[in-house]
Amino acid sequence: MNNDKSAQPLHEFVNAIAELMRGAKALPASAMALDAAIRRTTHSPPTPRENAPVCVIVAPHPDDECIGGGLPLRLLRESGWRVVALAVTHGSNPARQLARADEFIAACASIGFEPMLLAERGLGRVTGHTRETDPSHWAVGVHLLAEKLAALKPALVLCPHALDAQNTHIGTHHLTLDALAVVSANLPNFATTLAFTEYWSTMTRANLLVELTAAHVGDMVSALACHVGEVSRNPFHLTLPGWLIDNVRRGGEIVGMSGGNVPNYTFAAIYNVMRWRDGALHTAGSSGQMVGRDASCGDAFNV
Repeated sequence: MNNDKSAQPLHEFVNAIAELMRGAKALPASAMALDAAIRRTTHSPPTPRENAPVCVIVAPHPDDECIGGGLPLRLLRESGWRVVALAVTHGSNPARQLARADEFIAACASIGFEPMLLAERGLGRVTGHTRETDPSHWAVGVHLLAEKLAALKPALVLCPHALDAQNTHIGTHHLTLDALAVVSANLPNFATTLAFTEYWSTMTRANLLVELTAAHVGDMVSALACHVGEVSRNPFHLTLPGWLIDNVRRGGEIVGMSGGNVPNYTFAAIYNVMRWRDGALHTAGSSGQMVGRDASCGDAFNV
């Protein structure tokens, strides 16, 4: 039996990943900031086309705009959509809330999204428990978000799915649906498309798998690294590529057919797309859709 690891390509593959992770973890915050700064100065973000459809990312925290931003990034670059990233909270640490707003703005500048804040320090206590026990506090956040959505009239809204296993993510899901209900009450003909995202817990149902290129993912990681205070304590920007790789395995089965062929993607983002009309959610179709790099994400939404 040959125990020479150099003759074992799969061991070499794993060792290469481990070596890359060690090197990336050793990068100082200044290097991460420089990466994003170079990106901003050498690659001007595309400008949305005139009267472009609007995509709103309802981000539970600053950094979620990057993590779930694969589909919006492609819509911006391929179809000239206007992408607005809206930070609901700025985290639970008051000492970091203003800095997190600054990091959010820097991240959006890096990736080309338009930043928008609901409040200077973000909303507080955006959880399902607050929704049930403090309706007056909850109503303030619903009103603020509804105002933004009514003004933007988005063709697409992204927010976490209902069981995303983190209190603020779950709260943001309900806040978004409550705000859309308010918009519909005031604008009876209002309709939009919702794309539910996942991070802390996977969705049991999904119907859209979006291929991402290495360039897309590199830009997402670079923008995510602008959240310096967060990635310094937990370098989750470095695990984003691995998560997007695993999405191909899982998405190929749950968006496609279980036991069928998985698409030949390296990276992908998973979403569950539904329609909002008449003040309620509706299914967007019975079959899943996979959008490869050579297809148009904009065509998938018929806008």
